[in-house]
Amino acid sequence: MSSEPVRKDSTPSIPEKESLPYDDKRSGSDVAKDEHDVDVVVGLIAGHGEESDLDLQAAHELRKKLDRNMLPLLCALYTLQFIDKNSLGSSSILGILKDNHLTADEFNNLSTAFYIGYIIFVGPHAWLMQRFPIAKYIAVNIGLWSVFLGLQAACHNYGGLFALRVLLGASEGCITSGIMTIMTMFYTRVESTQRISWTFMCNGVASIIAAFISFGVAHTKATARPHQWQWFMIITSILSVVVSVLYFWRMPDNPATARFLSAEEKVNVVKRIRINQNGIEAKVWKRYQFIEAFTDPKTWFFFLFAGVANLVGGMGVQFGIIIQGFGFNTLQTTALSIPMGASMVISISIGTVLIRYFPNSRCILSIIGWVIPMMCCLLLMFLPWENKTGLLVAFYLIASDGLGFIMILSLVAVVFAGHTKKMTCNAIFLVGYSIGQMVSSQFWKAKYRPRNMVPWAILLASFAFDIFMICIIRWYLVRENKRRDAEKLASGEEYPEFGYIEHVQEDGSVVKLKVPIQFMDITDKENKAFRYPL
Repeated sequence: MSSEPVRKDSTPSIPEKESLPYDDKRSGSDVAKDEHDVDVVVGLIAGHGEESDLDLQAAHELRKKLDRNMLPLLCALYTLQFIDKNSLGSSSILGILKDNHLTADEFNNLSTAFYIGYIIFVGPHAWLMQRFPIAKYIAVNIGLWSVFLGLQAACHNYGGLFALRVLLGASEGCITSGIMTIMTMFYTRVESTQRISWTFMCNGVASIIAAFISFGVAHTKATARPHQWQWFMIITSILSVVVSVLYFWRMPDNPATARFLSAEEKVNVVKRIRINQNGIEAKVWKRYQFIEAFTDPKTWFFFLFAGVANLVGGMGVQFGIIIQGFGFNTLQTTALSIPMGASMVISISIGTVLIRYFPNSRCILSIIGWVIPMMCCLLLMFLPWENKTGLLVAFYLIASDGLGFIMILSLVAVVFAGHTKKMTCNAIFLVGYSIGQMVSSQFWKAKYRPRNMVPWAILLASFAFDIFMICIIRWYLVRENKRRDAEKLASGEEYPEFGYIEHVQEDGSVVKLKVPIQFMDITDKENKAFRYPL
């Protein structure tokens, strides 16, 4: 790590005892911050900021190494999370309703209970993930949720299930935000969009796996012990424990702690993602960034989108009952649940291919992802009830909404900078997500079955609103980019590319370390060079 001693003729460093916002009127050489107040990787990048970028082949090899070591764990985590979260839906046709004496409303409330825990803990999770090693923190929570999931098999009443569903949601509240944060630490904007999409695509894989597990346990005797739904809970709980151990052992907290990377490769990872303008991670909570997150209009656009987009979430609990309502028995229903996951996998796969060739097309792809489910809602409302094949296909294709949601989720991961602001905005987005999910199970009433005209009409309206919000988000980001371009053109000045941090050496002398400005832990609002992806 190279350093530049403070000289008398140089601009003096500005010691900062508090986390102060970056003043964009200063020149790059005037920017100085305490080394503990900025990005955790400044020790890696200091002295390398002006080196040339990696050649394409070296970048390709490094990306492949990251994928080999990280993607399997991230995909396994998201697969198990979705299976565990929707274990209630899988168990709905395996006897959990009868054994726990649940009414239709109580069953819906159990879905809501999960998101009560989720929404209560999503804020504390955001703060704790900034304070503690993020991968280890996630691994501990995976272990906790595996325990809560397994304990559900011991329940015999509504109250016990409700309490455990709240705790299950509380422990899973850090997963989505954690994955978004980790992805942007190691990958460029387009790469992180693809890989967040791949992990989210595992929801579809999870649906397929869950259907096979259900199909398998449905072959056991309904009167045998453990009961069929209890076997489902036990199996998925054991799988979750395995993922928790692997995640704790193998997943790095940031590039600086990645054991599978050499010292040179760690530097290259950081150099490669400078283009993101997001930084990587800072361990100091900053009050001004927290406030900025709440005053940024983008935060609330995404919050509204998340709330309405997740009104479809109730299908994750009701899918077995819906398919069974078409006139199929339990064994047939478990098998017929498989294609729903395939629909999500295919739609998101197409999106990840297109985003590679059209990097600024997230909003456009998201709109396409919502149009197809809108058409499916109309089919489910107006196709003749005797047309079981058409109804099933329409029901399956609603799962293509995963493309619409994941494109905006990946956009949230890259449009905010400043670690405290980014974690706060992620938490607010997930609060909206939780509210949508909490409401989503409440309009699937027994009185609407089997045609479910009211639920399909609500989903149709929600999909239309999603498209409206995406248009608003894209308009706002385009306008902000144009405004920044016009300001730069009018000023005729170049943006500062580097800043300095103060480092106290063992002998007590102070040196300044030169680092790229994006690793000074400044927000997207402060960094005038930041341009919003679309």
